[in-house]
Amino acid sequence: MAKGTGRDHEFMLERWKKKAAGYPRYKNSEDVIEAQIYRSINSAGVDFRGRSVLDVGCGTGVYTIRIAKDAAKVTGIDISKEMLDILQEDAADNGCENIETIISPWDTFPLDGRRWDITVSTMTPAVQTFEDYEKVYESASEAVVYLGWGGKRDVEPVKYIAQKSQIKPVLFNNSLNMKKWLDGKGFRYYSEIYDEERYKHMSFEEAVSYCFEELETNEVFALRGDIERELQRFVQEDRSVKFKIDVRLELIVYKK
Repeated sequence: MAKGTGRDHEFMLERWKKKAAGYPRYKNSEDVIEAQIYRSINSAGVDFRGRSVLDVGCGTGVYTIRIAKDAAKVTGIDISKEMLDILQEDAADNGCENIETIISPWDTFPLDGRRWDITVSTMTPAVQTFEDYEKVYESASEAVVYLGWGGKRDVEPVKYIAQKSQIKPVLFNNSLNMKKWLDGKGFRYYSEIYDEERYKHMSFEEAVSYCFEELETNEVFALRGDIERELQRFVQEDRSVKFKIDVRLELIVYKK
């Protein structure tokens, strides 16, 4: 899911290596939000059946595998070997043999004139600049599917800890930048907003590590001892910590 070359490349690799084990994985269910978004993509006129697909920053494959069940072939690229290992494991468990994975940052991935029928980019920092959008455009012959943050990603108690530390919140609205690029190009596109609220429970020790990594991911650096102290108010009777994750996503689809 990550982006990073040059001096910060090793830092990004280590960050996503840590996150891989706890990252969301493909669920063979029609009740999850990924299935809802997939149906919206189809309704927007994108048909993956028999198509070649490039999935940029594919991560653990929560969308890659769903797409592969319809597509002829899917190429997934990501800088995290650990993420791609999970993708291949889940693909095998779901009978998908048409997925090729490549370890590479998107900004240095060589297209060499190649094009896929459809290029997909879902919830990845690998695609966030006008140059990235242009390259995605060049890689597709029929359509582009983009899923990004729609202005909200609140995780409690991470948000509380950041506020206590007087840290300015990170704005999760990268879909706005994509729409600016599309508007500048004069491209017509379909967009749809999704709000999702979910909960997860962790042991206190797991919660401390999770908060530390969440803050670090957003370039907010807090002392582990401070996190432990602030988390105490969220500890339940069984010593677990309940996290509330409230997000807004935006789907953007355009055809060529």
